[in-house]
Parts: sequence; structure tokens; C-alpha cells
Amino acid sequence: MSARLLPAALAWLCLLPVTSHAEGPALWQLEGQRNRVYLFGSIHLLRPGEFRMEGELERAYEDADTVYLEVDLAALSPPVMAAAVAALAIDPRGRTLDELMGEDADQAHALAREAGIELAPLGQVEPWFAGLTVMSLALAREGLSGSDGVEQQVLARAAGDGKEVHGLETLEDQLGALDAMEAKEQRQFLLKSLEDARQVPAAVQTLLTAWRTGDEATLTRELASEFEDEPDLYRSLIVDRNRRWADQIVALLDDEQDYLVIVGALHLVGDDGLPAILEGRGLEISRH
Repeated sequence: MSARLLPAALAWLCLLPVTSHAEGPALWQLEGQRNRVYLFGSIHLLRPGEFRMEGELERAYEDADTVYLEVDLAALSPPVMAAAVAALAIDPRGRTLDELMGEDADQAHALAREAGIELAPLGQVEPWFAGLTVMSLALAREGLSGSDGVEQQVLARAAGDGKEVHGLETLEDQLGALDAMEAKEQRQFLLKSLEDARQVPAAVQTLLTAWRTGDEATLTRELASEFEDEPDLYRSLIVDRNRRWADQIVALLDDEQDYLVIVGALHLVGDDGLPAILEGRGLEISRH
């Protein structure tokens, strides 16, 4: 399973570092002069009952005055989402999916049939968006839902408690990173999504188990293997976003409020992950 495609679908429709102590999804703590910022790595789509706010995450949530998500999901009304899709996911020259796939169109349809997915309803969107949709359909067949994911549960809790929620980026920012892919990369993205759609059941279990237990080796290996031949995409989807988010997180350390920042756990992995970036800027950061 693609370490980027599965979490991308889990994110929008990441993996998790670990140290020798403590099992479970990582919670990182940054110390400012007068406040704290907590970082938590999420899985965005889950099955009912697979996640509860408890332990270190519960403590951090209670301590935090404000919550930051990748995107403020409460602001994503259907009209807002539809407008973003229309602006970015539809080819401005009016070309169909098959036309954009070119000589790869037949292979895409063959893979879709093997995966039990029909591409005809996606005929008017670009390959990158078709790829996300394919993965979302495959995940939905496994019972994974955004409403049961980490962010939606935290968002509901924050609404009930009157906590402010903000986004580190906009929906247009997220989709724009994929829309900016070169035509060849977009075609490969859809083909890879279709190949991965057939492997979702086993891959989901592997990723969720690794997330729950903090299995850094498994998650880092998946990440490295998927981006091994695509450094430009890795830089766009992971590195550049992490650096922008790190700037925002550093700014949060300038006041007296405490913050909980929740991003896809992929963004906490390895030398390009948020903890490593922030530590490299001389900040005191620890895992709980």
C-alpha cells in the first residue's frame, strides 16, 4: 500500500515516529518561554470505536486553549468544497480523464475493473483527483470513515467545550499540492492508486497497527519506499508543507496560550518530520 496514497485519502477525501519508551500514537511537547505546544500524529479515517481521546492526548487537549488541524474542517461546507474541486480538479481546457491519461487510459480501466471500481463517473476530473477518489472508495469499503477519524472527534469535542479551532492551511493549499504535479506524475498517481486499491484490507491493518503501537520502523520504511523514485512529490507533499507548518508552530510559542496541533502522522516521521525540523531550530521538544 502506498504510504502517501493511503494517508492522503485518510487525510483529505500520516505515520508515526517512536522512541524506545512508551507505546501508542506519539504526542510531542514543545516548550516556549511561557507556554506549551503539543503535536499529535493522526489517522484521518478510522472505523467506529478505533480511537478515543485518552491518556496523553486527553491531557494535552485539556491543557490546550486552542486546537490547530491541518485544515479547519468546520469551515469546509459543501459549497466551499465544491468550489475548490471545480477550480482545481477539472481540467481548464476541458479534457476528459481518458484524454489526460493518454496511452495509460486502457491500463487505468483494466486496473479499475480488477479493483471493482468504475472510472466512468470520474470522467471529467483530473488524474490526481481521480486517484484520491479511488482510494477513498476503497477505504470506505473497509468501513473507514472521516467521521470516526481523529480530527472529527477532536473537532466535535472542541465545539462542545468552546475551544477555538484553526487550520494550518486551506483546502486549496492541500489540493493545490496535488494539482501542481506534472502530467506524468498525475498519471502515475492514478495508476498507483488503482493498484493499491486492491491491497487496502491488509495495508490498512498494517498501518493502523503500526500507528497504535508507535512502530517507527514499519512506518518509516513505507514512507521511504513510496517516495524513493519521486523526490519532487515528496518535497511538495511532505517537506515543503512541514517547513511552512514549522514556521507557524514556532510563532505559537510567542504567547501565553497553550496549543494542540494535530496533523497526519506522516508529518512527524524522520529527518524531514516536524519534530526533527523544530529540534533543528533549537527548540526543546520531547515525546510522551
